[in-house]
Amino acid sequence: MSEIQITRIAAGDESALLTWNDVMRTAYTEGRTAAWWRSAETTLTQFAHPRPGGQDIALVGRLGKEIVGGVEISLSPDTPTDIELGVLPDHRRRGFGTALAEAAAQFLDGGEESSAIVQTETYCPAGVAFAQAHGMSVGNAEHRLLLDLPAYLEADANRYKDSGASTVVPVIRQDPDFSVTSWIGACPEEVLESWTQLREQMDEDVPVGELTRAATHASTAAIRSHEERMAEQGWTLVSSMAHVGDLAVGYTEIMVSSHDPQIVIQEDTLVDRAYRGRGIGRALKVANLRQLPAVDATASAEWVQTYTATDNEPMLALNRDLGFVIADTMTALEKKSDHSRT
Repeated sequence: MSEIQITRIAAGDESALLTWNDVMRTAYTEGRTAAWWRSAETTLTQFAHPRPGGQDIALVGRLGKEIVGGVEISLSPDTPTDIELGVLPDHRRRGFGTALAEAAAQFLDGGEESSAIVQTETYCPAGVAFAQAHGMSVGNAEHRLLLDLPAYLEADANRYKDSGASTVVPVIRQDPDFSVTSWIGACPEEVLESWTQLREQMDEDVPVGELTRAATHASTAAIRSHEERMAEQGWTLVSSMAHVGDLAVGYTEIMVSSHDPQIVIQEDTLVDRAYRGRGIGRALKVANLRQLPAVDATASAEWVQTYTATDNEPMLALNRDLGFVIADTMTALEKKSDHSRT
């Protein structure tokens, strides 16, 4: 193997970061259908304004002047360290991935911000085998699903055309058993406390398989900080929340990038266990999808992407019924690293 030179990119080197981001995009999305990767603008904002107490590290590997791959290390207090490693297709199976993994490990050894737990994600058997060869164990698997958004919205519009209903739900939707409140942007102050409680519950309930569950720090201040950070990176948050009487029992959230809106990101969907089986999850998802035409960026959107645990049959069935199809499967792996903080 020719010797690879691995260097860290300065957070302020915008040109190098954009080149690195394109390399990582190619390495992760090559051969996959409508696979999302963050935009150039979001990348620059992420590195210029890290999460509070966190740090993002970008490593690039070169053979001479030619880039062959890269690594992203995301450090955040009280959560596992996340590593994304990619080698360009023409340079695989030549030992470059191992060299990049060893370089990443050096940044973690003794790092004050890094966790003793390291996690990664991959979408192919070769990636799983590579991670396992470096001491990681499979912790969870999720299907990545795609919804043809224009087709869905057209069908939905036709479904309600005869009744004269709008394709975008009103702010409050009433139902004999529950109501759904929907909004675009920051969470309304009057439901912020309920929204925070549901987000905390999601952190506790989300299926993670054998992965270490991250510590949660849900608070109204954390919610507002998250909203500000997403806005800085060009994201519009599209949200819906369900109530039974005065009790908040579920929510869902979609993210739309103003910089790269082709793939819309369906984030969390939660219904309290005591209120499942009543159609609340469906109502939340449909209400949120009907809000999308009100977000200008979605005029060019083609897909909605979401993830569902491979053993979460109720949510998989709901997503299939809405028109989502499985594109591929993400495998998450974890390793308890050898170092510890002093």
